[in-house]
Amino acid sequence: MGGRALHRAAAPPALLVLALSVATAPPAIAQVPEEQLMMEEFFPGETVERRLPGEGEQPAEAEEARLSPEELIDRITFQVPFPAEKGGGTAVGSAGNLEYLREDYVVATGGVELRFRDMKFQAERVAVDLKTQELTAEGDVIIDQGPRRLTGETAVFDLETETGSLSNAKAFVDPDIFFEGEEVAKTGENTYVVSRGTLTSCLEESPDWSLRLSRAQVTVEGFARVRNARFQVKKLPVLYWPYILYPAKTERSSGFLFPNLGYSQRRGVALGLAYFQTLGDSYDATLYADLYGEDYFGFGTEFRYRPNADTAGIFEGYAIEDPVENTVRWRVNYDHVSENLLGGMRGVIRVQDFSDFNFFQDFERDFSRASVRRLQSSGFLSGNWGQHSLTMLVEQNEAILTGADTIKRRQLPEVEYRLRSYQLGGLPVYVDLLSSINYFTIDRGEVLNIDYARADLFPRITVPLSTLPWLSLSVTAGERVTHYTDSIDDTGTVFTGQTLTRTFPIASASVVGPLFSRVFDKQIGRFGRFKHLIEPRFSWVFVDDFRDQDLVPVFDEVDTLRSQHLFGYAFVNRLLAKPADEELYPGGAREILQLEIAQGFSLDNQRPLQVSRDGEQQTTRGPLTGRLRYNPSSRVSLDTQASYNTLFNRLSSASVSGGVRYTRAAVGITHFTRFNPETGDTTGNQLRLFTGFELWPTHFRIDSQIAYDFQTALLQSQRHILQYFSQCWSVRVELAEFRNLVVRNREFRFALTLKNIGTFLDLTGGTRYGFNPVF
Repeated sequence: MGGRALHRAAAPPALLVLALSVATAPPAIAQVPEEQLMMEEFFPGETVERRLPGEGEQPAEAEEARLSPEELIDRITFQVPFPAEKGGGTAVGSAGNLEYLREDYVVATGGVELRFRDMKFQAERVAVDLKTQELTAEGDVIIDQGPRRLTGETAVFDLETETGSLSNAKAFVDPDIFFEGEEVAKTGENTYVVSRGTLTSCLEESPDWSLRLSRAQVTVEGFARVRNARFQVKKLPVLYWPYILYPAKTERSSGFLFPNLGYSQRRGVALGLAYFQTLGDSYDATLYADLYGEDYFGFGTEFRYRPNADTAGIFEGYAIEDPVENTVRWRVNYDHVSENLLGGMRGVIRVQDFSDFNFFQDFERDFSRASVRRLQSSGFLSGNWGQHSLTMLVEQNEAILTGADTIKRRQLPEVEYRLRSYQLGGLPVYVDLLSSINYFTIDRGEVLNIDYARADLFPRITVPLSTLPWLSLSVTAGERVTHYTDSIDDTGTVFTGQTLTRTFPIASASVVGPLFSRVFDKQIGRFGRFKHLIEPRFSWVFVDDFRDQDLVPVFDEVDTLRSQHLFGYAFVNRLLAKPADEELYPGGAREILQLEIAQGFSLDNQRPLQVSRDGEQQTTRGPLTGRLRYNPSSRVSLDTQASYNTLFNRLSSASVSGGVRYTRAAVGITHFTRFNPETGDTTGNQLRLFTGFELWPTHFRIDSQIAYDFQTALLQSQRHILQYFSQCWSVRVELAEFRNLVVRNREFRFALTLKNIGTFLDLTGGTRYGFNPVF
């Protein structure tokens, strides 16, 4: 349960028991973040939307035909003026018959419709006392006022105060609150009193769930104060509360969240309690505690803020008292973003910390986090001004090596300045610059604890040599200078305390073209015109030798740069298609197919690109690579890649990924295979599959994701989510499993969510155990 706070805060909401107050849930109860993450892997940028049937809809404004054509012929229209001392105004209406019983008392009968101010009354009989401005209605009474509707057998209403009561009445008010009772009284502009009735958010005549009550005071954009409430499923009583505050508002509100129940093999039965507190319009906090049957106790908080459109943040902390370890174990997460700071800069902070890496395996319910073996905390401030950019960064990476051995690598800080390609005057000469200053710390406990600084400067000049539209040719030259305040010895394990300056020139050339193209006017599917382009590309790179490269301490990719002299080519075929009907398919031409074949060559015989394991066989030729991408529409994608070892004439890797998405279904797949080209053995063979289907549109959906390793015959992970959406409730059943060669985690979850209340029941549990797999 340690990872559940973020889930709770995403829908703050709920129901209160006895004298407690309750948090208000957002009206939408069909959030599906996990499915969104699954789909984005195969369809980037796509959004999964889920809305309950009828959610956000108002009752039908169209009225049923109440009168026959014959009755409509004899109808009369009338106006009823009110005295000035009672506020004046005029009621207008129509009826089958109208009579004055006295000069200040009028009675209309026969399908009466009466309008006054923003109110509309319908009934079989309507009587209005002009002196008291009291309206009495009988027979199929309907009162509409904006989006609110009251219906009943009889009604007595004060037209001046717009208050009154109905017998055997039903009512609808925003946000999707339905209540009925032996009597429903409108006591103010936004207040109602219900006697001996029910309250629900379901549209059905026989609601799937409701609260049976003796009395309720309903304040729109406030609460319904319900007395003697019995929670019912259809007509079956399930739970009883003497007093409940039911949220009748769309805004957030403070209160206790409904308790969560769970179970885990290690900690036993669990009860989760939480309280949600609003702190103004821009801040809120959630406090929660978890009680376990096996003497564990967890507590935590989540604090969220968004004081303006440019600033937002969330802090999440959780600690658990572990009786087995006899200690308190914890984790902390903090994320903050600030836009439009001084000079238009952007600031981001992300902090992750924990008491021990096993915390995630022992207490985290999200498998993507349960397998964490690396944590990163960072903060940066960046800005862009035309061709210039500046970034200031502090960062810490902590990774587990073996057992409890970890390594912490910090940058405190990094300052990076970039000058993007900039033309010198009117000359065909462009300059760019990359520079940085870093202060590093490497902490591996007693094994190694060192800090040093690095300064890096990399200016370049680029000269384009072709102005032809079908040929691009440019050359680039520069020199990279890197200074280290410390260096390592030739064993690569000991810091010597000696400074080191690395300097080497870098040059490159790039040729794209000559370009060849041909246009085809041919109708295929929705496309009516195609353009085929052939783009040959050639490149040359030279990085001079630095003889003391083995003395350079390695922290990132800047330090691993080595001498090279390479030539490469690529042949790219692109197919563009233009819709035959651009009004039906706007957006113009799009690339639907690309095929690329590429290979590199080392021009230095001492630096081969492919070498046998024993070093006896080698070649300056690089592997032959190929890539095919096919994207005929946003609904279909296919990407295949392969690398062919030209030394042993065997494949070294191959992969295929793609997906198909329709209105109600989506399927995505990724398969990756690695080979030892020297022996021909397969060294890796993995498959990932995602599927999502709406088996019953807007009602029943299933999503699954699996990862299988054919090499070890191991189902590494699987997650299956079944969801049913009704108009006013939803059920989510989730089964998940993660395993490796040492441990297997299984989890299940059952969640029942009620509209305008939030998660009513959340049962979670799981098991974790080690095993020795047999292959």
